[in-house]
Amino acid sequence: MVRAIRLLAGLGVVLLVACAFEPQAPALRQAGSGAETGVVGGRPASESDDASADYPVRAFPTQTLYALLAAEMAGIRGDIDFSLRQYLEQARATGDPGVISRAAYIAEYAGDDRALAELGLLWVEQQPEDPQARELAAAGLARQGRLLEALPHAVFLLRQGSGQSIQLLTGSAARRPQAERDALLAAYDELAPAFPDSPDLLFGRALLRWQAGRVDEARELTERAVALQPDNPAGHLLFAQLLEESDLSAQALEHLELVLPRYSEDARLSRTYVRILLGRRDFARAVARLEPLVTAYPDNAVLRFGLALSYRGVDRPEAAREQLGRLVEDPELGGDAYFQLGQLADSAGHVERAIQYYRRVQGEHWLAATARAARLQVDSGEVAAARRYLAKSRSTHQEHLSTLLQIESELLMQLGEYRAARDLLDERLEEVPDSIELLYARSLAHEKLGDIAAVEADLRAILAMDADNASALNALGYSLTNHTDRYAEAQRLIERALALAPDDAAIIDSLGWVLYHRGQHEQALAELRRAAALLPDPEVAAHLGEVLWVMGKREQARSIWTEALEHFPDDPLIRETMQRLQVDS
Repeated sequence: MVRAIRLLAGLGVVLLVACAFEPQAPALRQAGSGAETGVVGGRPASESDDASADYPVRAFPTQTLYALLAAEMAGIRGDIDFSLRQYLEQARATGDPGVISRAAYIAEYAGDDRALAELGLLWVEQQPEDPQARELAAAGLARQGRLLEALPHAVFLLRQGSGQSIQLLTGSAARRPQAERDALLAAYDELAPAFPDSPDLLFGRALLRWQAGRVDEARELTERAVALQPDNPAGHLLFAQLLEESDLSAQALEHLELVLPRYSEDARLSRTYVRILLGRRDFARAVARLEPLVTAYPDNAVLRFGLALSYRGVDRPEAAREQLGRLVEDPELGGDAYFQLGQLADSAGHVERAIQYYRRVQGEHWLAATARAARLQVDSGEVAAARRYLAKSRSTHQEHLSTLLQIESELLMQLGEYRAARDLLDERLEEVPDSIELLYARSLAHEKLGDIAAVEADLRAILAMDADNASALNALGYSLTNHTDRYAEAQRLIERALALAPDDAAIIDSLGWVLYHRGQHEQALAELRRAAALLPDPEVAAHLGEVLWVMGKREQARSIWTEALEHFPDDPLIRETMQRLQVDS
């Protein structure tokens, strides 16, 4: 509400005098910023603004005045949609540049790109030589994806010496079909002879080629643009990215090292440098490169974080901990630092310390840290404490509620507490019966309890909401294979899943397994071998070994099982299979 009041406070002077004037309108900006700079009647206020300012004026009709007053009051109440409708109607009716610009900023604030484009064009119609009007038209049209319509306005601005809109179009082009991007690129290339030294046009042409996969051409154009505009960090960033994509990561690193001293506070350049450096997996070299940079720029948190990761890569945990300890209060990287500290403690077997670190993680890794902290507590026998922790996490992070419930139910099932897992999910599903994730999790608990009818009910409920859910199709087909003799139905379900995800090893395994149960051993063997090649998994190995054993290929079966047990010594399924088939170990 406060932001709405500040946004709509600026037109009061115009409304009180009931006049319109030829404004020197500000450039398009984040809507609402006018309140901070003192926008008066659609242009920035300055010390020269006073009651005697000489503006060309004409009276607003009474109906227009009341409509604009109603719009202002609606904005104060927070009804931005009504305010925009009123302003848009009056902008159309009056053609007044002050009303149009005011309406445009409200459209920007409301995120109404259609209105923004219309108002931009309306402003250009009234004042075709006004660069702000052109900028607004280009921005509104570009956001709607009307790139070729926006282009003339961007070219007008380019001729005036401003290339920002030329680059803006290329950003919008990334979301458009390739044919439209090709048309825009052709238009940009036609402009090149008229603007041979425009870095903005060069960057635009480079970006469009990059989007089309023409990396070498994009890199050459960007190199020319950077030479013309060496004080543009975004240009250096693009050039480094293009060098990396050209398999020239060494040159990318060298280029970034040249410009980092000038832009040591630019997090984008630092992040790209660290990412490329660590991506080469040469952590010893990364340490050698990052240590002097961190010494030179001790306040650069990104470089310091990269050094910490590099220390981990060369197995220097104490050095990594020292660097991470300096980052825990950083507003952007503090959560990542705590997560890394948790992993270091976890790897060293310091369970309590790891849990403490994981519980301090915020941001991107919060969910993974929460799951791992709960897992460590369960492994330590503190099941009740882990469940309390997850319950508290659900109350404070409602956006992750379903995932946290799945984590808890999975932990319970790993402990053999299948009823507790089912009861936990039952409670939540009473509130959100259409949660696909929770229905799927509950079907797993039902299967462990041997309630196959409930398994089928949950999975069919999912398919009723999402008929093409490959996971549910596969799970239902696999369950019917294992627990019923409805093999033909099971095979149809699995084949539907496979059509949706043809390279999914788990589904291929299910197909092989149902074919085996239908007595089609050769076809089953082919599918199971394909699944095993895609996914080293004990369940796939158990199935493949069983088919080989039944087909009389017993040495091959033993070999499959022996190798799988070397990789998964704690998995019970292979040993259960061997016992059921009375295989001598």
